[in-house]
Amino acid sequence: MNLNITLLCDHNINTKPRSSRLLELLGKIQKTSHHTLHLNVISKDCQSLAIVDSIQATLFSFPLDKNSKQRTKQENDAILKLCQKGDFMPLIFTPNRKPIAKILSSLPLQNLLIVEDITLLPFACEYKDHNPQCKILIDLREFYPLEYENDTQWLQGLGRFFSFLCESYLSEVDFAFSVSDGLCERYKKDFHIPCKTFLSLPPFYDVSPRPTQEKIKILYHGFISPDRSSMELLDLARLLEQTPFSLHIMALSNQKGFLESFSQQAKSITSLQILQPVAMKEIIPTSLEYDIGLIPFKPTTFNLAHCMPNKLFEYLQARLAILSTPLQDMSHFLSTHQCGIITNGFESSDIFLALTKHTKDDIDRLKHNAHLVAQKWHLDMNLKILKNVLSDVLRIKIE
Repeated sequence: MNLNITLLCDHNINTKPRSSRLLELLGKIQKTSHHTLHLNVISKDCQSLAIVDSIQATLFSFPLDKNSKQRTKQENDAILKLCQKGDFMPLIFTPNRKPIAKILSSLPLQNLLIVEDITLLPFACEYKDHNPQCKILIDLREFYPLEYENDTQWLQGLGRFFSFLCESYLSEVDFAFSVSDGLCERYKKDFHIPCKTFLSLPPFYDVSPRPTQEKIKILYHGFISPDRSSMELLDLARLLEQTPFSLHIMALSNQKGFLESFSQQAKSITSLQILQPVAMKEIIPTSLEYDIGLIPFKPTTFNLAHCMPNKLFEYLQARLAILSTPLQDMSHFLSTHQCGIITNGFESSDIFLALTKHTKDDIDRLKHNAHLVAQKWHLDMNLKILKNVLSDVLRIKIE
């Protein structure tokens, strides 16, 4: 049977782990299934499928728009005004997204649309209205109505927009993935949709743990922001001065000026090194030279309280011991697999105390357990889940 499947990405698919790895899984099914999969990718500002170039897929790109850091105050005020009026259509059908509907209509009838950003769900629903036999699968990376719940202006503006998207369009989806059990349960409770946990698992890396040296290196990679209490990483680094531990941060930020301010303050801290970001496919190889992977989040938002971030599984594939605050879903995973240190609280001092109680031998034992966990918790684990979901949604056997 011929199956036409299109991914809709309101981002460059080469830069986002979940969407690029989902495409990689579809490529594995494409190579082994007795069905013929015709894959399409509609992605923002993407000229080639660089990180998944072995997959047979047709790429369509639509133009870039401004992000929150690039917009002027006047542009942000205009968005806020639209949200407060409840006039959301101009925020969905933006000029840069105009090609999307035309691209979809030019394709053969699609069996499945996989929506990687909820901002593009209206386009999938519009297509399904005209082609009722098409199914929709959405990947919900956040609980979107509460993405920046501590920002009053966001709640009054874009928060209303994302609530509108969920309330108006999620009922049209046939199935949903999300990143953790906590988020899945919230989507089921609030929006009554079928939702399954689809962890952010990277490919398997056939490596062994690096023996811990006298100087113990802690890695944090990923986004920093006020919502993530990221300035407290500086406090932790100050506490680590005059200890065997050093903190190494590879940071990105989508908050205007935040990374610059963070980096400036970091210069005077001798136990802290700011690293240059690397390409997504280089994150795990680069991480191999460290000892501990840090997840320092506070449950200041619903999403952080229930996060199971990409970095957890990337740290595990790099065979690092994990050091995490006692977030609900994280704590359950780490205690089950005995591959990390869980702090007693969420402050920098709690992280410091938990860390300094552990010896070099303790860290080596945690790395050994991380090595065992890494054998199972990698991309291929999601392959079975994806095959089962596709079989259920499309009502055919995908083997």
